[in-house]
Order: sequence, then structure tokens, then C-alpha cells
Amino acid sequence: MTLAGPQLTLIQTALRHGADEASHALARWIDRPTRITVDSFEQLALDEALGVLGSRETPICFCRAAMTGRLRGHLILAFDDASGLALADLLLGHERGTATAWTEMEQSAALETTNIVCCAYLNSLARVLPAGGDETETLIPSSPQFARDFAESLMEFALMDQIVASDEVLLARTEFQIDGAPVDWTLLFVPDAPSLDKLSVTSP
Repeated sequence: MTLAGPQLTLIQTALRHGADEASHALARWIDRPTRITVDSFEQLALDEALGVLGSRETPICFCRAAMTGRLRGHLILAFDDASGLALADLLLGHERGTATAWTEMEQSAALETTNIVCCAYLNSLARVLPAGGDETETLIPSSPQFARDFAESLMEFALMDQIVASDEVLLARTEFQIDGAPVDWTLLFVPDAPSLDKLSVTSP
């Protein structure tokens, strides 16, 4: 299902509002200036999407949360080790460079960040997208899960439920700045096929 320009504009607007909300939430949590912005938003074929997080030789991490309610699918925050561990240091109040491996503490920091970001984005989407029939406007993320593997393998795992039913993925690229330190993350918004059908008939 291919989304037309108005639908893409609608989702892009909702995600940008969500980024603003996530910025405020993270700033309150860590008591430091925080800014999250959506740098780009695009719709990709699945075969092209498999390469968006880097080469097959590059290990990356991601935290994935399932979304239920008005839309279904997954929200994923993906990051390389350096960016993710730098963010964990900031969240844990450590000097940058303290974290050198993904221990339980670092994973918990990444998962909590994912939870905050996903809730903010889904709250924004719920306000923008109209509910139909008996459907609720509420969008709820599951508890996120942490994984680390090669980029292409992680993408195949993330998209396996969509491959049979859908041939496109919505991808939003985000930029994080916390206390003046840039942290590169990628947000993947992966609705399932029925959700894409709903988005295709949604208008601003």
C-alpha cells in the first residue's frame, strides 16, 4: 500500500509533534536540555529498507516496541554502540566514555528512552488520526525489547511480520541532542498492512 502525499504529510507532522513531546519528557527525566528532531521521513520498499541501518558487517543495537490500538505494528529506535552508550552515560549521570559495554544498566537506560519516545510519538499520532467505528483513538506501546546484531539481520527480524503482507516501510530519521552532545538514533515506524490501509484513506 502506497501512501499519497497528504497521508505522508499527515504522519510526518504527527511524528514531528511527537518529537517535540519526547524532547520535553526526556528533559524532565534527566534534568538537562534535550532536543529531538525528525530530520527526514520517507516511504521505502522492504528490500531498500533492509540497508538503511548500515552494512551487513556493522553491528548495531535496537529497542523495539509493538504498538496496539488505532494502529498496529512496531516502533524501533536503532543506534550504533558509540551513540547508544554515550546516551546511556548521560542518562545515568556518568562522564561520557564511562560505559564500554551493554550491561543491564546501559540496556535499561536505552529501553527507558525508547519507552518515553514511543509514548510521545504514539500520543501525537492518536490525536491526529481520527478513529473510525468502535476503534479507540488510544495507541499503546508494549514494553520495548533490546537486541544487538548486524544491521541487516536486525532489519530482517524487525520486518519479518510485514514481508508477506506489505511491501513498504515508513521511516523517520531522528536527531538527538542532550546537554549539547549529539546522539544519532534512527526511529523506524513500521505499521502492519491493515494499518497502512487505514493510513491510505486518512486525510488531514
